[in-house]
Amino acid sequence: MSAQCDHTVDVTANGAAELYRITVVSAGVSDPSSTTRLGEAVAHQALGYLHDHGHEAEIGRVDLRGLSGDIARASVGDGISADLQRAIDEVAASDGLVAASPIFKASYSGLFKSFWDVTDTDVVLDMPVALTATGGSARHALMPDTAMRSLFAFLHAIPVPTSLVAAGKDWDSEGLSAHEKRAGEELGALILLGARRAMLEAVGAGYRHGVGMAHASGD
Repeated sequence: MSAQCDHTVDVTANGAAELYRITVVSAGVSDPSSTTRLGEAVAHQALGYLHDHGHEAEIGRVDLRGLSGDIARASVGDGISADLQRAIDEVAASDGLVAASPIFKASYSGLFKSFWDVTDTDVVLDMPVALTATGGSARHALMPDTAMRSLFAFLHAIPVPTSLVAAGKDWDSEGLSAHEKRAGEELGALILLGARRAMLEAVGAGYRHGVGMAHASGD
């Protein structure tokens, strides 16, 4: 796992600083990774939104490529390694996520799915999530909505309305930049509105299992 953090310095209206955490979970397999690049672009838009509204924020990153062996061993019952547990804990402590996967055969990658298979179901309970993917052509444009959105619905997360795929000539286009901005600002808005905290306070007792959450519990 690698974590790269960007910090803003600002305060809330009452003068008390509140630090929000956004984590990019990337299943990119190359280095540098276009999948990670897309996920981080959306995360930076969310960070900018929070900054513009007077809040501190940081971006962390979980690279699944470096955890592939740990994930494979955990998936066959060999237990969760210390490195994998740290990655899961980082996800659980986030206020919002950007989920990023390459597209293989019209779906997310096996590495991406295996990570979520070995995490507790409630890790992203009621957490805002932006869905991003990279593929070889525009034929895969619906994958985040047909595959990723259903996965995170099962996990009881809150996917933002705008999902995006980058393929081929999309890179550095105005259209992709506009979608990055919209998805990022939607993520930032859900974080700032306290959607996760409100949902857990309303109905969380029925299905919450002691997940460590940064701001959901008000700590």
